[in-house]
Amino acid sequence: MSQTATKQAPGEVRLKVAYKKPEALLSEYTRSVGRGGVTLQVRKSLPVGTRFVFEMHNPGVATPVEVVGQVVRVTPQPGERYMITVKYDPGMDRGGLDAVLQRIFDMQEFEKLRRYPRVPLHLPAMEEETPFAPPFFVKDLSRGGVGLEVEAPALPTTVTVGMPFLLEMELTLGTLMLHGEVAWTSAGGPEVLPSFGVNFGTLRPDSVERLEKLLSLESMPPPPWRARICFGMDAVMRMP
Repeated sequence: MSQTATKQAPGEVRLKVAYKKPEALLSEYTRSVGRGGVTLQVRKSLPVGTRFVFEMHNPGVATPVEVVGQVVRVTPQPGERYMITVKYDPGMDRGGLDAVLQRIFDMQEFEKLRRYPRVPLHLPAMEEETPFAPPFFVKDLSRGGVGLEVEAPALPTTVTVGMPFLLEMELTLGTLMLHGEVAWTSAGGPEVLPSFGVNFGTLRPDSVERLEKLLSLESMPPPPWRARICFGMDAVMRMP
C-alpha cells in the first residue's frame, strides 16, 4: 500500500492510496467507512469544513473507489503537527466500488474448491451474550458461509466444529440473520489471529435477499457498521 496527498481545488484535499490487491482495497474500505470516519496526523493544519477525498486505487481496476469526507476537528500536536478528524459522507459514488467487486468476482471465477465467490470484509462483530468476550471480525462473506477472526491469543472454548452459529446485522432492508454451524477452526500463530469458518444452513428468501445486498455493500446502514454473533443454544433460540 502506498499513498500520496495533493491539494486540489480550494477547500479540498485528495489522498491517493494504492493497493496491490483488490481484496486489500475492499477490506480497508469496509474497515474505514464502517467506522464512519478517520483520524489522521498531518504536518499542516486544515480548516474545519475542508472537503477530503480518499482515492483508493488498484492496478487491475481503471476507476478508483472514492470516499468523500469533511474535516470536523483539528487538534494541534507537539512537533508542529496536527490531528485531523474526517467524517465520511454516506453519499458516495458506487462506480469504483462496483468495479472492484467485479474484479474480485472475476478473479475467483475459476476456483474449484469454493461454490460461491467470497467478498473480503473487515466488520467488527460482538458476542453480546458473553461478558468479556474478545472482539471478532468478519473477514469474508459468501452466499454459503462466513469467515471470522478473533482478536485473542486463542479461540474461545465456545468455538468448536459443529457448534450452531448465528450472525445478525442491521441493514436498511431490515435485520439480516444468517444461521449455520462452525465448519472449521484454526489456532492461528505468532502473526496470525485465530480464525474459524461457518457454513450457512438453508436461509429464508428474505435472508437471501438481504445477504445479496450485503455482498454488494448495498443497503448498508449509517456507520458504524457492526454485527452481532452468538453460539450454541443462544444461536438456536434466536434463529429465524
